[in-house]
Amino acid sequence: MKKKGNWFLRLMFVLFVVFLGLYIASVSGYYETQVGNKVALTEDAIRDFEQDVLDGKTVDINTYLKEDNKDYSNNFTDMGDKFSESVQKILTDGIGGVWDAIKVLFF
Repeated sequence: MKKKGNWFLRLMFVLFVVFLGLYIASVSGYYETQVGNKVALTEDAIRDFEQDVLDGKTVDINTYLKEDNKDYSNNFTDMGDKFSESVQKILTDGIGGVWDAIKVLFF
């Protein structure tokens, strides 16, 4: 007789691992760093910008920015981020509520 594994526990484990990965990526600031890199001017672009200002040329910021980064976010990553934020809020509120109940009872 084969032993059937508990599919619910396996599913919960996989979801927990996915949650941890998304949470770590969110907390580590990976996405914010990628967005910040898009805005940052390189030293060459800054030198060109300063030279154009000194020469009295018309200055447009779009001529100095280079779009090298691609945005790989999609509906799945957005859904995962929203899911991780929801779980974090539930856990934070739940643990906070339990702690408040313990404080009322014992302190």
